[in-house]
Amino acid sequence: MKLDFILTTPRLYLRPYKIADVDDNLSAVLESQPDLKPWVEWCHDGYDQQDAHAWLSASQMNWKIDNGYELAIFTRRDDKFLGTVCLNNLSQLTNSAELGYWIRSRCHRQGYATEAIVALARFAFDTLALTRLEIVVHITNTPSQKTAERTGALFESLSRNRIYTHGKACDGMVYSLIPQDLAPKRNRIG
Repeated sequence: MKLDFILTTPRLYLRPYKIADVDDNLSAVLESQPDLKPWVEWCHDGYDQQDAHAWLSASQMNWKIDNGYELAIFTRRDDKFLGTVCLNNLSQLTNSAELGYWIRSRCHRQGYATEAIVALARFAFDTLALTRLEIVVHITNTPSQKTAERTGALFESLSRNRIYTHGKACDGMVYSLIPQDLAPKRNRIG
C-alpha cells in the first residue's frame, strides 16, 4: 500500500510514519514511558533516537509489503503528534487483524484514542475488507480496556498466555470489533 495515505476524523489525521517523525515519536515515547513500559516491550529505559528510527523504518516497510499498518496520529488543528494506532498480526486464514494503540501521556482522557481506533477500524473493514479486529489488553491495563469498550468493541474472553512480553507469557483480555459494530445506530420507532 502507498505511504501517502491519510485518514481524517473531525479532530485528527492519521498517516503512515515518515522518517521526519523520529523526533516527535521519540519525545512522545520518552514522555509516556511510565504509561507504556508495563505493557510493551519496545518501550525500555534506553529508548533513543536510533530505536525510534528503526521502528519508523520497519513501520514503513510493513506498509509497503502490506504486513502491518502503523499510523501516526496528529491533531488537525495544530499538527500536534499524539501517538500511534496500528493493525498487525494480519491473518488471511481468519480475515482478521489485531488493533493496537497508544496516546502520549499528556493527551490522555480526551477521546483521541477512541477516535483514531474507529477511523482505523473503518479503514480495515472498508478498504482492507477485513471482517474481524481484535484488541488484546493486559488484564491490569484498565485504561486500555475502557478505551476498547468506548469504541464499541465487545469483550469476548480472558485468554490464557495470550500476550508475550518482557520474557514471559501472561493472560490477555480479548475484545473484538466487526463491521456491524461501527454501523450507524438507527432510531427505533415503536
